[in-house]
Amino acid sequence: MANLKLKKTILEVVDNQLKANDPPCTKEVYEKLQDAGYSKSEAKDKIGAVVLAEIYENVKEGKPFDEENYKNCLEEMLQQSIDYTDNHHIETEWDQWDDLVQAGYDYIDRNKPVEGLPLWDSAWQVFLTIMEQNTKTYTLHDLMEETDYQYPVDGWFQDYEMELGNARRYEDRIKFCQKVLEIFDWREEDDSCFQCGIGESLSSEGKKAEAYAHYEKWLKENPQNPNGVSSFSWVLSENGDTERAYEVVKDAIWGATCHVENAFLYMRAKELAVAAGKQDECQWYQQQLDKFEKSLSKGKGGIPVVKEKKIYPNDPCPCGSGKKYKKCCGKQ
Repeated sequence: MANLKLKKTILEVVDNQLKANDPPCTKEVYEKLQDAGYSKSEAKDKIGAVVLAEIYENVKEGKPFDEENYKNCLEEMLQQSIDYTDNHHIETEWDQWDDLVQAGYDYIDRNKPVEGLPLWDSAWQVFLTIMEQNTKTYTLHDLMEETDYQYPVDGWFQDYEMELGNARRYEDRIKFCQKVLEIFDWREEDDSCFQCGIGESLSSEGKKAEAYAHYEKWLKENPQNPNGVSSFSWVLSENGDTERAYEVVKDAIWGATCHVENAFLYMRAKELAVAAGKQDECQWYQQQLDKFEKSLSKGKGGIPVVKEKKIYPNDPCPCGSGKKYKKCCGKQ
């Protein structure tokens, strides 16, 4: 397995060959791979695997570069890629991470999270090793784009955080969420999943004052974050502070328009208003929900656009084969 720095060096070799068109066979195979449906990054990765293998053999045997042999190896890889029997790929720490994540999902899909979580713990340590090799601060979107969406980091983060909570490993959940918030730039992305994870775990540990302080500090900067408002209200309710839970939700939506992203807060406010004995205010929330529902039925007020769920290469194939998408229908 090559480390990420070696992979970067190998891909630079491929880029130089393409720019100089030397040897010509590199560019020919690169273009044919794209014609076969592979992305530019996938094509470079496959060629890079051949380059790495050639370097290894030449160093091992003490031989000079043999262009004819290199050309033959590229053509063999191309044919295998077209036939979908190819396994040319520069393996790095990402592949180790992916194997651990997929193995963990296998256990969790079989309702055996206790066996799966240790694999995800190991995957988290591998991920931290990967991030230590980077000198810049990414947004989560930047990282997904840089890896060509090959590794479902974003979805796995949320699943890992949730499973840590289900396992009542609250301290580990807090540390994980704090580290994720520290690693990435969240100025233009929603960090509510991890902020809520910290607050909920502090409360579950019996650290009520710390939990409240966490939410108050976060929501002071993001007072309209619906997930944060909802989560804080649930933590308050669980600690017997129903009146305050209601006020937190009320402050976020009272007098505002009910729309797709905050409709669930109106339902939550209505529920809390009933518990707090505020029947008149409860009626107002129901009126807003009724207006919202009517606007949707008339096609006004912004019907939510339902986007097709993105299928990542390592996701289970939706055809039900049990294979990864990239190994099944994703080949098309």
